[in-house]
Amino acid sequence: MKIIGHRGAAGLALENSRASLLAAIEQGVDAIEFDVRLTADDRLVVIHDKETSRVASDRLIVREHTLAELRAATTLGNGEQFMSLDEALDTIGVTPVIIELKDEGSVDELLLALERHPKANISIASFHHNELRQVHKILPHTPVYVLEHYAPIAIINSARHMHATGIGLNKWLMNPLTYYLARRYHLDVYLYTVNGPLLTGLLHQLYPSVSLCTDTPERFRAH
Repeated sequence: MKIIGHRGAAGLALENSRASLLAAIEQGVDAIEFDVRLTADDRLVVIHDKETSRVASDRLIVREHTLAELRAATTLGNGEQFMSLDEALDTIGVTPVIIELKDEGSVDELLLALERHPKANISIASFHHNELRQVHKILPHTPVYVLEHYAPIAIINSARHMHATGIGLNKWLMNPLTYYLARRYHLDVYLYTVNGPLLTGLLHQLYPSVSLCTDTPERFRAH
């Protein structure tokens, strides 16, 4: 069972912050997941929401401000500045990372960042399947993971048709048929967000080959 740090290690430090990424690395996770969105100047910034109020001191719409404006106008709740994708990759180094693309139109900037970090161990995930198709077409050897909100069976066909590496599902959507089909078609599976040891044990018993994405990797290592 592989352990993926969710938004770094969001239970140990502010999500998608440098401190959170470093906390995940310190816990020895198998991979780190974080989110990126486009700014007004088409930079990719590490943040989950469309606006900043949940993690920062002010409410700004990410897509309406440049990266420099975001940094000048507000700070993260832990006093850090918003990170660009490049800065996050610099922080992570060679630790495997799953970058979730939250916005359509992200691929061009993503490719530029990856060119600047040729040694980075990158996988790409998104609910925007066209973004994944573009990544796979240009970088066919880069792993891509299809995300899905509501359809845990249909996601298998989506992943197969775009020759994806695997799928990412909310833990409550996982079911024996999806697991069977994923195994049959050689698709990796990761589930999010799994934080409790009892649920961890149950999922591991039912679906032993899945990876678990968690806010609290320290609990998993202890478990």
